[in-house]
Amino acid sequence: MTHTRPHNDELIAHRHLPATPQRVWTALTTPTGIAAFWGGTHATVPADSVTIDPRPGGELTLDTRAPDGTTHQLRFVYITLTAPKELVFDEPHTGIRTTITIDATDHGSELTVHQRRLPPELQTTQATDGLTAILDALATHLTATAQRHLVAEYFDGFRTSDHPRILATLTDDITWVIHGHRTTHGKTDFDSEIENPAFTGSPRLDIHRTHEDGPVVITTGEGHGTSTEHGPFRFAFNDLFTFRDGLIARVDSYVVPLT
Repeated sequence: MTHTRPHNDELIAHRHLPATPQRVWTALTTPTGIAAFWGGTHATVPADSVTIDPRPGGELTLDTRAPDGTTHQLRFVYITLTAPKELVFDEPHTGIRTTITIDATDHGSELTVHQRRLPPELQTTQATDGLTAILDALATHLTATAQRHLVAEYFDGFRTSDHPRILATLTDDITWVIHGHRTTHGKTDFDSEIENPAFTGSPRLDIHRTHEDGPVVITTGEGHGTSTEHGPFRFAFNDLFTFRDGLIARVDSYVVPLT
C-alpha cells in the first residue's frame, strides 16, 4: 500500500516494493520500465514516446495518453543520479523538484518520493491520488516481473539439476501436480522428484511462451531428456505456477511425449 502525505507545497509518498533496489532503479530509468507504470490508472504511456538520458543535465520526456485520446508531453531534467539509491529531477514547466530514494529491505525495497515546490493548482487531492496510483502501478509492474524472474530461476535450476536453486523459489508447503503421474506435497517430496531415477542427466527446456495473470504464470515449451530405459526423448510441456507471498506455492505440470 502507498502512503501519501501532503504538507503545504510538498508531497511525500512511501511504498514498499517487491524487488531489489537494482530492479527498482531499472524500472525508473529505462523506457520499458517507465512506460509500464508512469500513467498510473488515469493514462497510458506509449513506450516509443519515452526518451531518456540518465545523467545530470540529461532529460526524460514521455507522452501520457488519456482514455479520450488526449495526449500530453512531460519533460524532466535530471539533477543527480546515484544508482541504485537516489534520483533527483526537476519538471521545468511546473517547477516541481522530485527526489526518489530507494532503500533495501529484507523483502524488497522501500521507495520514498518527495516532491517540493508544488504550485497551488497541484496542491490537491487529485494530485495526491495521481502519485499514489503511479506508485501502485510501479508495484504491480515489479510484482509481475518478479514472478517471471522467479519462474526463469526455477527453470534454470532444472536445466542444471541445481536443487537449492529450485527449492529457493518455492513455499515450504509447495504442491506439485504432475497430471497423470503424481502429486507431491512439501519441499522434501518435491526435491525427490527433481531428479527422478527413471531419467538421467539434466533436461533441456526451451520456453516458447509465457503468460501472466495476477498471481499465476503459465509457460509452454518443449523439452529433451534421457530415459534410463528408452534413451533420448522429446516432450511438450505446460507448467502453471501459482504464487503466494512472492514464492511459487503450486505447480501444475502437463507433459505430452513427442515423436
